[in-house]
Amino acid sequence: MPSEKTRRGGGFTLLWVGSALGEFAYSTSLIVLPLFVLALTGSPARAGIIGFVDAAAMLLAGLPAGAIADRYDRRTVMLWCQAALVAVFGALALLSWAGTVSLPALVALALVNGASTALTMAAGEAMIPSLVAEERLSDAVSMNAARTYAGQLAGTSAGGFLLALKNALPFVVGCLAHLAALAMLLFLKRQPPAAGVPADRPVLSGRGLLEGIRWITSHPFLRVGLLCATATNFFFGVIYFVVIASARTGGMATGLIGVMAALLGVGGLLGSLAAPLLQRFLTGARPIHVVLWAFVVLTVGIAVLPGAWTPGVLLGAIAFAAPTANACFTTYQLRLTPDSHRGRVVSVAAIASGGGGAIAPLAGGIVLDLAGRFAGLLGCAAVMAVIALLTSLSPALRDMPHPGAAVTARPDADAGNPCAGEDLDADVAATPPPVR
Repeated sequence: MPSEKTRRGGGFTLLWVGSALGEFAYSTSLIVLPLFVLALTGSPARAGIIGFVDAAAMLLAGLPAGAIADRYDRRTVMLWCQAALVAVFGALALLSWAGTVSLPALVALALVNGASTALTMAAGEAMIPSLVAEERLSDAVSMNAARTYAGQLAGTSAGGFLLALKNALPFVVGCLAHLAALAMLLFLKRQPPAAGVPADRPVLSGRGLLEGIRWITSHPFLRVGLLCATATNFFFGVIYFVVIASARTGGMATGLIGVMAALLGVGGLLGSLAAPLLQRFLTGARPIHVVLWAFVVLTVGIAVLPGAWTPGVLLGAIAFAAPTANACFTTYQLRLTPDSHRGRVVSVAAIASGGGGAIAPLAGGIVLDLAGRFAGLLGCAAVMAVIALLTSLSPALRDMPHPGAAVTARPDADAGNPCAGEDLDADVAATPPPVR
């Protein structure tokens, strides 16, 4: 008979593989949809709208997604999301093949894509602590980051080339990827609703939705860290869009744009694999400071250095540093949060970090239209330099303890410690202590 650890590890593998397939299809859509709209309309601003719709749908679905993930079987939630994505990608494939695809149809795909991704992320990440041993949690978080970047690497590369071959092919491949993800999740055991969630409370009640917000805002490190993530994601999204759109309007082939964008995935994948080792040297909040200052320097490099491939390489360098900070932050977050709240806390964190990304494509299109590539990139670097300086002076990040302290901290630990209240075996469905 397999041991409990073996069964749990097998469950995480099924979740990881199924989610990787979904990440591949999602990343394919992220690069294909704006390029598709750009080819139809010739307008960078309209191309930015499609990314804005996707990100906004993910943002708006975030809070109810967390409540749903805490109320219902998380595996079932993910299965329904994959089924919806199979349907919309299949429909777009047929429309594209027939040559009748329109901007409203692409907007509809972006809406379903964003909302389903929000639900899948909330349910999937909330499952992790139940699928891996406590001592492997940080490694599992790093593996999830590697999965995301691997999906981005494969998806962006494939998206550009598939679009160059035939407009319908990216949607065909996306449909098949989501179908395979659905099949993988069927082998994952059921995930019953989390303990401590009142059965008589409406799923979308105001109190239930706000509990995740209250939990995060009560912890200084989580609050400040998410503010940094929001700003970073916004400016990274603006820079990414400016680089991709300016390359396309400058005459670069879609296949080469896909390869350049894939360099971002290469950096993130390598950074995710290196994250466990780097965390031994970059303790506390140092990964966050490193990412912010590297972002500033490398953005200036993207603006001023020559070479068609330079932007992709420098974006990949930013992505290499990010997973170490993400693994540290997410591990703290999961360890601090009881299972009854994990879906909502994961959703709030995704909303906070993805909120900037929701308007980044639209802002990127406007920046490129009004300021141009050079001035727009330098402006982003200047604002990020101010944010990096303020973050470096923040007491909440400066006083952050080593991640290992989170495992052994007592529930009555110092309220100023972001790792306080770490005993998750206790019933913490009540209002969390004011730690921030």
